[in-house]
Parts: sequence; C-alpha cells; structure tokens
Amino acid sequence: DTGDDDTGDDDTGDDDTGDDDDSTPLPTGPVSCTPVLTQLALASGVTQTVQFESFIDEGAGPVPVVAEWARISGPGSIDAVSGLYTTSPDVGGLALIQAWVNGESGYCEVEMTMDAEVNQTGNGSVPGAFGSATVNTNDSCAASILYPLDGSAMPGSFEAPLIQWDANGATMHMLEIASTWTTVTVYTTADQVQLSQPQWNGLTIYDPGNTITLTLTSGQWNGSGFSGSPCTATASTSFDVTDGGLNGTIVYWEPPTTKSISFDATLGTSNDPVPFAAAICHGCHTVNLANPMLMTYGPGFPGSTALVDLSNPGTILQQWGGFFPLTDYGAPDNTGAYVVVSETGIGASVLKLMSANTGALINTLSTSKAAGMPNWSPDGSQLVYVGCDAGASALDAGECNLYTQDWNASNQTFSNETLIASHAANQTLYYPSFSPDSQWVAYNRGVAFTNSDGETTWSNNNPSAKMMIVSANGGPQLELTQANGAGDLTNSWPRWAPSGGWLAVSSKRDYGHTTSNRSQLWVTAIDFSLASQGVDPSKPPAWIPGQLTTAGNHTPTWLPRFN
Repeated sequence: DTGDDDTGDDDTGDDDTGDDDDSTPLPTGPVSCTPVLTQLALASGVTQTVQFESFIDEGAGPVPVVAEWARISGPGSIDAVSGLYTTSPDVGGLALIQAWVNGESGYCEVEMTMDAEVNQTGNGSVPGAFGSATVNTNDSCAASILYPLDGSAMPGSFEAPLIQWDANGATMHMLEIASTWTTVTVYTTADQVQLSQPQWNGLTIYDPGNTITLTLTSGQWNGSGFSGSPCTATASTSFDVTDGGLNGTIVYWEPPTTKSISFDATLGTSNDPVPFAAAICHGCHTVNLANPMLMTYGPGFPGSTALVDLSNPGTILQQWGGFFPLTDYGAPDNTGAYVVVSETGIGASVLKLMSANTGALINTLSTSKAAGMPNWSPDGSQLVYVGCDAGASALDAGECNLYTQDWNASNQTFSNETLIASHAANQTLYYPSFSPDSQWVAYNRGVAFTNSDGETTWSNNNPSAKMMIVSANGGPQLELTQANGAGDLTNSWPRWAPSGGWLAVSSKRDYGHTTSNRSQLWVTAIDFSLASQGVDPSKPPAWIPGQLTTAGNHTPTWLPRFN
C-alpha cells in the first residue's frame, strides 16, 4: 500500500510504530538472505507468504546456496527446507528469520501489522456507519473508560482484561484496542468487552513491555444509523502489558475460605480452595519468598499459628499458641529451620524464635517496644517488624514504627535493633514485607479511625490505609501515590511477587462498574530505579483475574505457581 501511515510501510515523517524504524541492525557475515525486510499489512484470519532465498559471499560476490531456515522470534512459521514463510492468521509482529549455512547465519525480518474486526452487534451496517460518521471529540458527551486504569500496568501472563466503561447514555460503541503491531476494533451495544485469549495474545504476546491504547467512540443508534454525531474523548486510555513470563499462585482469604489463584501465560487461570485443616484469617498466609512452600497461617481462632508445607497443606507441621496468650503471626526463615512468631499476652506483645523442626522455643527477641507482624528477609539476614505504643496484635497495631534486627545463624540470635521508619502523630505503620531482593520493605500507613462498634482502632480494615515502601536500611518513606489512588480505599496488606517489581494488595477501589467498596485483589508495578531516586515508583493497579467479584477478598500472598 502507498499513502498510508498504518500498514507497515517506511513512510518518513510519521510517528507510527510498525514501520522499518522499528527494525534493529541485523548481524552481517558471508551468509545473507533476501528479501532483507518485508512489510505486510494483514487481515485477521488470512495468511500471507514470503519466499526467502539465501546467498553466500566468499569474496567473489554473493551466490545462491541451500540454507536451513528457522524463525528465531516473532509470529508465523517457516519451512526449514524451502524457506517459505507463512504469517500468523491471528497476530501481527516482527519476525526474525535465520538462514543457516555451514555454521554461518544470515538474517531477514518481516514486519506485520494486523487489523481485526469484531462485530458483536448482529448488524452489518454498524462498522460502515461509524466509518462515515463525523465524530465529535468532546469529553462531555463521550463515554468514559473505567477499567483498565489509565497509565496502569498488568502482567502479560494475566488473562484478557474485562474492559469496562460508562456509556454516558450512548447505545452503540466502537472500541479500538491497539498495540504496536495489531489493532482490534470491536463494535458492541454493551458497556464492556473482553477479547478472547487468542485475540489478547495477538495484541501482547510478541511485544514484551507493550503499551495498549484504548479509543472509545460512542453514539445514539436509532436502528439504522446515528441520531446526531458519535462522540469520543479528547484522550485515549493507555496501559502497559509486560512480564509475560511472570507466573504465580496468590493465596488469599475469601471468607470463610482460604483460596488460591494460579496464573501463567500458558496454563491460564484457576481458582481453588487451599485444603488447610482449618483456617481463620488473622496474621495469615505468610511465606519467605526464598522458601515459599512453607507457609504460616491462622488455623483457628483465637490465637494460634500453624506451619504447613503447601505441597500437603492439610498436614500441620507445627502449631504454636492456643486460647491465651495469642500467637497470631508467623514469619518463616529462608532455610525452613526457624519461624518467628508474635505472641500477645496480658503484658506486651513479644517476638519468639521457634524451631520449625521441633516446635520448641529457642529464645525471645529483645525489642524496645511491643512488637509484632514479623517478616524474615529472603536472603535470611534480617527480620522486620512493628514496634508499637498502642498495641501490636495482628488485628490492631497502633502507633507503630518499623524496626529491623540482624540474624546470626551461628548462635541463633537477633541483634542490632534499627529504626527504619517512624510514624507521625495519630498514624501507625504496619504489615511490613521484604522485597524479593531483601532491599526494600513494603508496608501500610494509616491513621486511627472509629470502627462500626464505635471503637478507636488502627490497622485492621483501615479505610485510610496507604501502601508505602522504604529501603531496608531506612530512609525516605515513599508513598505509592499512583497505586493508592484518591481517597480512602483500604489499600491493605501489600505483598511482593517472588521476582520482579510487583506488589499484590487488597483494595476497596471500584473495579470498573463491576464492584464498588468491596475488597478485591489488585497488583501494582514497582520501578526500583525510581524508588532509588526517592520518587513514587508505582503505577495505577490492575485487577487480578480469577477472583469472585461477589466476595470480599483479603490478604493476598504471592508465591511461584504450585498448582
């Protein structure tokens, strides 16, 4: 095609992706292949072919040679003998082709943009009506996208998101979903769209770190055409899809059941109960990211903590506490040999080091304040915990600071208590958790509030809860402003993914028009390089697929996929 800016040509002066500006210089050597660069505009469901030829130049100029062909990356397939490349019927992308001759390789590329159309209206005239309409760009009449959140990020291993919007009175919608190489246009009368997984993969799978852009145009449909002009917003909604190889199992509390969501890019998403012997969620679902199959949780109420191996979660390996004093929180170490538990009695709350093998008490930690909510670093070197002036139980930790102590395995002791974050007046810091590299601590900050019983309380179900991070060595406390959003959303229990910069959290923010003021599980991306500069390292969060939207879901703990 000529004269267009969107079909993979090499126009100059345009800012479009999908042209040869996106190619990187290819390695050179005696073997070459032609055509070096092919640019194709594809239609969904239709394949095209490219016939490659190989040459070798041993000093006297290139001469044809028989090569073994392979597709190194990108979509499509190639015949290893003939060199005939066939595009994918589902996706666009950048394919790197290799010609291999006697240990030497030459490379060619195929750039493919794809346009796909999904008409859910049952009316074949709708696409043409949008195409011929004069569109009014005006926020006051436009439908507005509610989810995904603008500027957010989600793992590429998540299933296709449910895109939701406020129709603003419109009855017919055209949603363009565009990535670098592929655009899917959906026509619908509904106020939400979820692409099939192959369609979603077509938008994201060949572009790690890809940005998806949503453009919604809506109008009043009278049965045969539009009444007035359709409207679109002045700005599109964009979000990032990255870390396509990220997988996980998120264990969480869906009262009255402990459940797990497992996900990855190939096996999809599952949601299953965790077959604990019993479970009451208080100080529950805690692991060490270096040894994540050992989990502590609350097996009964009140006041006990159990240790289990998640490969056989119905068998309790050790259990501490009982009716009184309350043992309501556990922190496994990275070796599986020790657990620190939090015990609350008539006096202050204390931390106790226990043997994971025998269950026996080894020693009681020396702390400057009532202490609770321990978390052991994945590298095994430190324990972080809260030290509080107004109580340190799992259900209520008031006026708390964050402290660390160093672990000495040779004599089984903690020492060198260090204050890493202090609370301000009428505030408390709680639910600390080490990052996978043990360099950062995520936690909550909240202010005292009056609960439904008229009691002043601090940490449990605190509407003002904000996600924060601080260096494990102390320093500026960084509020995750983008992730927290505006207002009181009960952003509670931040827990790290086993690798990379992701935090899972429960929040009562709206999930599009599906839920409002109900705890759901979300994930936010964290950029550690920004955190090192002392600025907000977060993005607006993404909803974790697989959970029930009719339930209140809490205390997510993220570990590598195990089921």
